[in-house]
Amino acid sequence: MNTPLATEILRASAVVVGATAADKAEAIERVGGLLVAEGLVTDEYVRAMHEREAIISTYLGNGIALPHGTGENQESILQTGLAVAQFPAGVPWGDEPARLVIGLAAKSEEHIPILSRLASVLEDAELCERLARTGDPLEIHGALTADGAVQSGGGSELGEGGIGRTVRIANPSGLHARPAAEIVELLMDHDADVTIVAGDRRANAASITQLIALGASVGDEVGVSASGDDSEAAIEAVLRVLLGEGEQR
Repeated sequence: MNTPLATEILRASAVVVGATAADKAEAIERVGGLLVAEGLVTDEYVRAMHEREAIISTYLGNGIALPHGTGENQESILQTGLAVAQFPAGVPWGDEPARLVIGLAAKSEEHIPILSRLASVLEDAELCERLARTGDPLEIHGALTADGAVQSGGGSELGEGGIGRTVRIANPSGLHARPAAEIVELLMDHDADVTIVAGDRRANAASITQLIALGASVGDEVGVSASGDDSEAAIEAVLRVLLGEGEQR
């Protein structure tokens, strides 16, 4: 069953299948054009999507990319929403091919249920493959707007010997794609299981999609807990990102 809010954020008309693109710049233009056509953003936002991609890849895994603009381009977002372009043959996106490219424009937190659902979809390789091949745009729309969005990311629990901290996010990008990717990369160097909690949502900090699905923004309070040999160092690394220390544009 589809939720009304989700279908407002991702309209059926904003999903196209069978698209082609020579590279990710062309793919971003395609999905950005859908956002413009839906009245969600101005052309300036599409340029911001390219700028964001130049900073850090928005590839999430399992053939899915989530290009979006930078935090300085809120005025070019007319309405919160998403658009999806399917590229069955794949588009080179760093070391992996993207076959579903989801353009995101967010003025508020209304898109969080769909991102939570996307986190669930990403963990199902078989479903991702089916959506990358289907000739029916409504199948993609239905999969992303269905009930059953993930509220618990299945992150590690704070067990015996674990430590935790609470922090208010100061990073101007919140906990969206760029800082989420930074956290995942930093934690690769630490022997620790890290969990981030925002409200009633919990994420394994090693999963970029679970972090994005938290929907945490600047000013929000989150809890960071860890267990393992490098717990303290891992938490400090995460806190540096959340506090925006060393943030560069």
